[in-house]
Amino acid sequence: MNTVWALRRRLASHLDLGSRSRRFPSQQARRIRRDVALQVALVLLLIESIFVAEQLISGLLEEVLKIRASLGQTLAMMAAMLPQVFELALPTAILIAVYRVSLGLREDREFLMLSSLGIPPHGLIRLVIRIGLVAQIAALLVGGILDPLSRYAYRLVMFSAQYHSLTGGTVTANRLFETRVGTVVVAPRSDGAPTPRLFVRQPNPDGTERVVVANGTRLIGPDLNGRVALHLYDFAVDDFPAPPPGGGTMTGARVPVAPVSSLRGSSTQQSLILDDIVPFDPRGRNIAELTLPELAVRAAERTGERLELAKRIGRSLLCLLAPLIALLALSFTTRANQAFVLPLACAGLMATEIAGTSVLAGVLSAGLVPVLALVIGGGIVIGAGLILAVALRSSAVARPGLGRS
Repeated sequence: MNTVWALRRRLASHLDLGSRSRRFPSQQARRIRRDVALQVALVLLLIESIFVAEQLISGLLEEVLKIRASLGQTLAMMAAMLPQVFELALPTAILIAVYRVSLGLREDREFLMLSSLGIPPHGLIRLVIRIGLVAQIAALLVGGILDPLSRYAYRLVMFSAQYHSLTGGTVTANRLFETRVGTVVVAPRSDGAPTPRLFVRQPNPDGTERVVVANGTRLIGPDLNGRVALHLYDFAVDDFPAPPPGGGTMTGARVPVAPVSSLRGSSTQQSLILDDIVPFDPRGRNIAELTLPELAVRAAERTGERLELAKRIGRSLLCLLAPLIALLALSFTTRANQAFVLPLACAGLMATEIAGTSVLAGVLSAGLVPVLALVIGGGIVIGAGLILAVALRSSAVARPGLGRS
C-alpha cells in the first residue's frame, strides 16, 4: 500500500496535478506540429517509394511491358498502389518524426527551459496525443475508404489495359490466362500481324477436354450486354476423351489419346461473355476492397470481415500509441545507445500490431462487440501505460543525453 501511495505522489508531482500550471506555449506547439508534419511527409514519401519500386520489380513492370500499357495507365496503377501500405507506414512515420523532433528540442535544451518556466511535461504528452488523433483520423479515412477504392481502381485499370492489348493486337510475348473457360495462351505472330495466335484448353464436367488452336484471333466488342465476338482464323477444334483409369499409363509408357472429334476451318465467330476471357470480379468479392462502413455491416455475420474491421481500427490506434512510444524511447536515448533505440522502438510498434492480430484471430468467434471491445480496450490500456511510463520518466525526456557517455 505504501508503494502505491508513493507511486501516486510521484506521478502527481511529475504531472503537476495539484496546482494550476502554465500551458504549453502555442508558438512552440505550432512549431513542433509543423516539424512533425514535415518529417512525417518525408518518411511516408520514402516508404511509399520503396513499396512502389518493389511492386514494379516483382512483376508489375513486366506485365505493363507485355500488354504495352500506356504511360497514363501505368502511372494510374502506380498511384493506386500508394494507399495500400499507408496504414502501416503512417504510425511508423509518426514515431520517427516525433522522436527526431523531440530529440532535437531536448538536445537544444528547450525542454529544460520550459521546465524552468513552470511548464510541466504533461503539456508535451497532450500535444503528441493530439498529433496522434489527427493521424488516426487520417489512417481511418485512407485505410477505410481510399485504400479499398484504390485497390478496385487498380484492377479496373489493369483489366482495361489487358483487354486493350488483346483487342488491339499489341501482344508482344506469350501470355497465359487462367480464365473461367479454361487455360488460354496468347502468342504474338512472327509476321507482326495484329491477330495473335490462340491456344485454349477447356476441361468439361464429364472429364473430357476441348483444345482450340487458332493461327489468328480478333476480339470485337463488348456490346451493351457485356458480350464480345471472338473471331478465329485458320483454326482447329479437337475434343479428347477422359483419360483412362490409372493416369493413362501402361507399363510405364503413356497411352496416346486421339481426339474423338475434330473440326477445321479458315474462319469462324463465337459470342462470349467478356468476363470469361479477361476475368474481372465485381467490387466487394475481395474483403480488401470493402470500405469501413461496408465491413461494419457485414462484420456481424462473417468472421473474415470482422477480422478485417478490427485490424483497420487497431492500425489506426497505432497512430495514437506511436508518439508515446517515441517519447518513451527518447527518455532512454543516450550517446551509447542512440544508434539502436529508434529501430527498437519501431520494432516494438510493429510487434504490437502483429501480437494484436494474433490475439484477434483467436477471439473472432465471440462476436463483433467483444472483438471491438478488445481492440479499443486494449488500445486504451496500452496507451494509459505509455502515458504513465512517459510521465514517470519526464526528467529523462527533458534532460539532454547525447553530451554524456
